[in-house]
Amino acid sequence: MTPFHSVSDGKRFEMESQLQYDAPHFKQFHFLFLTDRHHAETRFRDAHEGIIAGLWELIKERMHAGLEEEALFNGKLQSSRFLYEGFKASRFVGKIHLQNGRQGTGTMVSKRLLLTASHVFKTCKKGEVTFERIDPHSSAYQMPKEIIFKLEPGRFFLAHPDVSLDVAFVAVSERSVDGKFSLSDIGYCERAIRSEQPGTHVNIIQFPQNSKQMVVLRQNQILNSHDRCLQLFDNAFVEHHRYKVHRSAAKRRSLFSTLKRANREYNLPFLRYTADTDGGSSGSPCFDDMWNLIGIHQCALSVEGKSGKFKYIANEGVKIGTIIDWVKEELENNEDEGFRELFEGFPLD
Repeated sequence: MTPFHSVSDGKRFEMESQLQYDAPHFKQFHFLFLTDRHHAETRFRDAHEGIIAGLWELIKERMHAGLEEEALFNGKLQSSRFLYEGFKASRFVGKIHLQNGRQGTGTMVSKRLLLTASHVFKTCKKGEVTFERIDPHSSAYQMPKEIIFKLEPGRFFLAHPDVSLDVAFVAVSERSVDGKFSLSDIGYCERAIRSEQPGTHVNIIQFPQNSKQMVVLRQNQILNSHDRCLQLFDNAFVEHHRYKVHRSAAKRRSLFSTLKRANREYNLPFLRYTADTDGGSSGSPCFDDMWNLIGIHQCALSVEGKSGKFKYIANEGVKIGTIIDWVKEELENNEDEGFRELFEGFPLD
């Protein structure tokens, strides 16, 4: 039959009319169309069911191998011991109250010494440190018991001689204020590691805004340590924060220096991380996921925007490796037995 598009309009109308009104031929054509469609749908369904059956066989094989619930979306599985080790670490992290009302967080790092941020003691050193004692059998809403010890800065107080490193040690009394507990009941941190790998999680145990003890476990990773143009987040910190001058100078440096030079100039003795903190968190311990001490939190950082306002970008702490090197140097230069005894138990390795 001649194709429709190659005939005249009159002939095309005649042929279309013939097909339209020729009922037997139309029914036969319609039946063949439906038959082909049914066969196509049947083949598609059979193929689909075959794929499903094949996948099910693979699933059953993995189920028998004990892998029926494998779903590692981001590789963030943790041993349940992570929670227990974190609970143990929380026992030797205390809340600092000074007589002038200043607050902070400190960590017992030896049998007698508390490690914290030195700016906490800027105008006053006399005060107390409170540790929480939690009964594991109590309700989650029950207030923890507080054990209070006196700080003894007269016996021992040592701040880093470089004001750019905002850390200090202070002695703690051997007995609690009520006389019921010994400092040995609190314990101290025995594990520290030089960890500064970007992406490492920073778990911070702290007492923000004079609250009860809290911990950061999410959105808390270490950032690269040579970010440029950093400024202090809080202008009130400029007085005691040592690296203001360095950062202002860094702002004027060439942006085209080599990576090697950048690493040398900007790889500072600090950890920078994304982890929530607040007033009262200064001096808080920074732990990795194995609850090794990796740093001491000291302040928040920001960058100046076009409007002149400061935008929060990160938190900052002193690396534990920097503190360990300082303590080793102090021990080498001081032969006093009483001095060495105070640092007994401090993780120097």
